[in-house]
Amino acid sequence: MNRRQRFLETMTFGSPDRPASGDYFYYESTRRRWESEGLPKDANPLEYFGMDFDPFAWKIPHPELFPPVPDFGTTALEETEDYRIERRPDGEVVRVLKNVPPPAMPQWISYPLQTLADWPEYKRRLDPDTPQRLPADFPQMVEGEYRNRDYPLGMWVGGTYGYLRNWWGVENLSMLLFDNPALIEEMIETLTHLALGLLDRVLSTGVELDWVMFWEDLAYKSGPLISPAMFRKFCLPFYHQVMDRVHSAGIPIAMVDSDGNIEKIIPMWLEVGVTVMHPMEVAAGMDVAKIRSQYGKSIGFFGGVDKRVLASTPERIRAEIRPRLESCFADGGYISACDHAIPPDVSLDNYRYYRDLVAEVSRQLYGG
Repeated sequence: MNRRQRFLETMTFGSPDRPASGDYFYYESTRRRWESEGLPKDANPLEYFGMDFDPFAWKIPHPELFPPVPDFGTTALEETEDYRIERRPDGEVVRVLKNVPPPAMPQWISYPLQTLADWPEYKRRLDPDTPQRLPADFPQMVEGEYRNRDYPLGMWVGGTYGYLRNWWGVENLSMLLFDNPALIEEMIETLTHLALGLLDRVLSTGVELDWVMFWEDLAYKSGPLISPAMFRKFCLPFYHQVMDRVHSAGIPIAMVDSDGNIEKIIPMWLEVGVTVMHPMEVAAGMDVAKIRSQYGKSIGFFGGVDKRVLASTPERIRAEIRPRLESCFADGGYISACDHAIPPDVSLDNYRYYRDLVAEVSRQLYGG
């Protein structure tokens, strides 16, 4: 069974030869640490660890989050020994620490949209038909690399609240939800047009997709930043329309990426057919076993492994993670992965121990 088959069998509760494995290796700081601990400098972590799925590596080649095109460029506005203030391509202005690499977060100083007058120009840059949104040789990629691939290929297809929050900031957006609902509806209609238009451009080439991923990051530790009622009113129409297109195209897996505690939003995603939740952030109280007990096999997961545990000791990794693996692998519909990109406080030995543990439980339950 190849990687593509294993991914599809796992996430559709089929009969994989073993559960699909996945993660994503996003932080250069983690890579540098692992290389100092023995990871070959030319190693592809996906191949090195025998992964079946990475939503950042095996995807349609456009940015995961739909940017404005043309973008605003990167401009340094101030620089010291310790930090740099810069305007980024999306239009936000941030302060970045120079000596502390990601996952250290920048400080947001201003957002792309400051007043209502800023929206028309920003909207103009969200045209799905802008040629630069896909590589010029994309049709050749479809006929070449993608045609006989052995890995699961998919596409990031946008979102709602997360985008608006990036444009306005949490406080301003929270006010707009009450003060200007018509603008909220217009912005989400624009995002719907962008998602559908780009999805149609991709599908028109004849490429066969295995998954789509929405992006939201709409929650914090204790719950969503938008009420369930407002999510249903403003955001769910986007999901209905995009998922109608996904279903009509026969794309089997629809996932959503949102950090934080998303429990109150999950029922609405399931309602429209988004069935795989990621990353299931443990620090925010997201528990794969608990959510599975509520929704059964109507829901799947990619994630759910506490990054803080991976940074601890092998003994703690085995004690806390092995029972979860046994339960989740037995149920199916689960790809074990870190509950966010793997941070640099996770050693190569610890990560390798965790992956060996995944293989051990897989053999126990599936043989081989």
